[in-house]
Amino acid sequence: MVYNCDMKKIFLSILLFFLIAGAAFADFIPSYTNSIKHYGIGAAKITNYVTIYEKPDLNSKVIEKIYWNNIGNFLSQNKEENNPNDIFLIYLPKENTVFFSVEDEDEEWLNICYNQKKELFGWIKKEDKNSGAKFYLYKDLIFKYGKKYGFYTFRNLPKDLKALHSSPNNDSDIIDDFNYPKFISPWLIQGNWMLAKVTTMDNQIKTGWFRWRSDTGRLFGFVNFK
Repeated sequence: MVYNCDMKKIFLSILLFFLIAGAAFADFIPSYTNSIKHYGIGAAKITNYVTIYEKPDLNSKVIEKIYWNNIGNFLSQNKEENNPNDIFLIYLPKENTVFFSVEDEDEEWLNICYNQKKELFGWIKKEDKNSGAKFYLYKDLIFKYGKKYGFYTFRNLPKDLKALHSSPNNDSDIIDDFNYPKFISPWLIQGNWMLAKVTTMDNQIKTGWFRWRSDTGRLFGFVNFK
């Protein structure tokens, strides 16, 4: 009887551990809300790990090193930083890939925001042979990946940003809207406007132009990576 009771306690402890671990792992799953603090001009796609420098110079101070893998584990040189959602723009564990927002670029370097929560910045090498850093302007990122994964609008958008226009400007006719899109497929990007095919939750197809970014660079959505 005592043995059975002990076994139940062990079983419950194991179950509780996996529930907690599962909740922790949920933090690694990309989430799209209004929580992005810094947008920048585009995004840097990096695989496996990255070394971040204080200046665009390999001889300058290394201010951060971050490693990750395809089972959701990651390690930061600054050990107090232990939440990927605070650090990355987006994290895709299955692909060993992360995206950082990019503030500026030159021929060889990218100035990235390496901590979204604290808005910390540093420099990484473009197309580094180790990290494979690849820079995309947001319009190019959306066009490259949006056709496959779709585009996700943030949940806090006001109603006027969910309107579909006949042409890419605010003065054009509103031809429809999309409150609860199931899938948004980008067709064309012109400035801060996107021509898209929108599939609603009841499988209606709507087509028109809507703003995917503000004039100041604030994003209204992101690629719906999965």
